Amino acid sequence: MDDRMIQFLNLLVGRKLEHFCCEAEILDFGFGVLVLHAMGCSRVIKDNDILVTTIDYQSWDQEESTNNDEWFNMRRFHSEIMGGSVDSVRVSPWNDLHITMDNGVMIECLVANAYPHYEEELEQWVLFEPVGDGSGAFLTVYNKRVNFHEGSPGSGKQEGYSPLPNGGVQVWK
Repeated sequence: MDDRMIQFLNLLVGRKLEHFCCEAEILDFGFGVLVLHAMGCSRVIKDNDILVTTIDYQSWDQEESTNNDEWFNMRRFHSEIMGGSVDSVRVSPWNDLHITMDNGVMIECLVANAYPHYEEELEQWVLFEPVGDGSGAFLTVYNKRVNFHEGSPGSGKQEGYSPLPNGGVQVWK
């Protein structure tokens, strides 16, 4: 990831988790003016306990698509997960995302696919500014590549792209 992408990720630091839900095999997190769609192999951990994963979607009653372990666990642990503020953001060399919050919750978005052969690369996680006209910044991590659209001027950026403060995004080497 280049500096622009890291600076965009850094905008998560200090933001409160205000929204959390499931959309099929996607965990959806709202941090005010930033939204994270976690696909691939994504999970929420608290106190060394895995609470919710995207893979849990595969365990269902075979009748109703929302009757699955992902949605069940999201509802079960919703109050424990909500309300924390982002303390730190780390990105691995292979673009795994790790978000740690002040309430003990960690969100992990792990790249779950290797080299595509039979299909196109799959989106693993996406961080974006939810601007109605699509002009906001948009960071998409695929299997082996990253795409970043910086957004249009005045598209909803609250803080712009400033130098990284101490405690910002850590990039693993």
